[in-house]
Amino acid sequence: MALSVTACSAQSDETVVARGEFGQAMNGLIYSPQTMRQLRHIVDSLNLRHKVCDARPVYRSQCQGQAHYVRLDEGNFKQARQALEQGITPEAFAVRFPKATIAKNLLVVCYEDEEEISDADTGDDRKRSNVTVYRSIPFNDEGDYTLRISGANRNQAAKGGRWVIDHQSQTAYSDQYVEGFYFTTELTQSTLPVQYASMVQYADCLIDTTTQIYFDSAKRTGRRYQAESTKAQEFFMSYVHQQTQRPSIDYNEKMTEAQREARWRAYYEWDSLRLNKVDALAKAPKFRALLAQAVTDTNSRGATTDEFEEYVARYYSPKKALEFKRSRIVVGGCSQDDSPRYHALNIAQLSAETVNWETFLRAHLDIMNDRFERSSDGSYAWAARKTYLRELEELDIDVPNLMLGITLRIDKPSRNHYFGSLGRLGRALAETQQPRELEQRLLDIVADPALDTYNRVLAYYLFLNYNNYLENEQLKKQNVVRLNEAVQKLPSYLVARATVKESR
Repeated sequence: MALSVTACSAQSDETVVARGEFGQAMNGLIYSPQTMRQLRHIVDSLNLRHKVCDARPVYRSQCQGQAHYVRLDEGNFKQARQALEQGITPEAFAVRFPKATIAKNLLVVCYEDEEEISDADTGDDRKRSNVTVYRSIPFNDEGDYTLRISGANRNQAAKGGRWVIDHQSQTAYSDQYVEGFYFTTELTQSTLPVQYASMVQYADCLIDTTTQIYFDSAKRTGRRYQAESTKAQEFFMSYVHQQTQRPSIDYNEKMTEAQREARWRAYYEWDSLRLNKVDALAKAPKFRALLAQAVTDTNSRGATTDEFEEYVARYYSPKKALEFKRSRIVVGGCSQDDSPRYHALNIAQLSAETVNWETFLRAHLDIMNDRFERSSDGSYAWAARKTYLRELEELDIDVPNLMLGITLRIDKPSRNHYFGSLGRLGRALAETQQPRELEQRLLDIVADPALDTYNRVLAYYLFLNYNNYLENEQLKKQNVVRLNEAVQKLPSYLVARATVKESR
């Protein structure tokens, strides 16, 4: 764990490959048998609570409708904007402005969001502003068009035969353009049918919406956000390192490559024996006194390290160690920096040990969805980041309901409602122990006219991502045929574009 603060270098990359991502406990999972037993008791209670829950909340779909999109990047912008404001048809706009981009018959969703804007009164300070987002849902190689409308124009009514328009003036950072959606039908919302509302409710039941992993005061840490340790923490760590004869690993020290490799080998050897040495050292009164001083220093929150937190959990209090971990958000320094994922795993393990289900499941789902901040993230590193669905299935969680509950999109969700990533969820579900049941449920959702179109399309994409990660090529082809049969039940303007070609 001490090596989770890795450098973005060849040396650290080799370390990641050599040890795998997390390793396994004796049960083949990333959590020990004792941890799994503790979690299983909690899940049994939550499943029971969901079954006896009388209140069935009403969930509404996001606003959505059929629209055409236009954009002009060169030409007479004033005339183009006036034409859109006067209600010109997309066909007439294309004739009048032949250089415009035109995309027809799109599924467009509309929702409220926030964004940071400059505060004119304070200069560099930032403040939050409400915006209305209109976003098209692409198929195959289509463009993904998005309008973010703020200010007085935020509440433009998107009715049938009406435009929603955005205009960007020339700035030092962007060129001028005019764009808009022409809605052929009025934006509509619908109530999720009971069976789908139950999935969302199950997700909200398991993933407590009244809490979050990190405290509001949590500080960003990592390679690019070095937090300064307290004096008490430095005294304690120096004492431990001196007593256990930890080798120096100063990156700034000049040495040959051979010397550097020898230094790292010495460090790995020390780390492999470290806890045995510290276990013996922990019996010393000075160790306990220095650790207590470091732990009780109020300035330690947000300024601790993996190694220090490990000692806190092992020799002082797992609950206090979890508090320290929830006080800092680890930001990855590069694609190969796995410290954010290790941090989430440590939070999940400590949460299980301290019977803190709320943070456990969120931390595990963050690992599954790879929901972490990174300074950079190349796609070449994605394959090594596993999803760990089996751990949830072993806990007797209704995994299909949970995964679908965080897939469906709803209007005005709870503040801390958890939404999953379709790409990562598809990869996770490819490992399910119930593949045929899952496939049929997804196909039924795609074909169900009682559900809103947007959520049916999300189920379509989840199925595609799931199918992409299957290893059986014959099964993948059969699934494409089945998916295309379900696609025929989508609204007619989407059928041809959603039909998967044989080459996929």
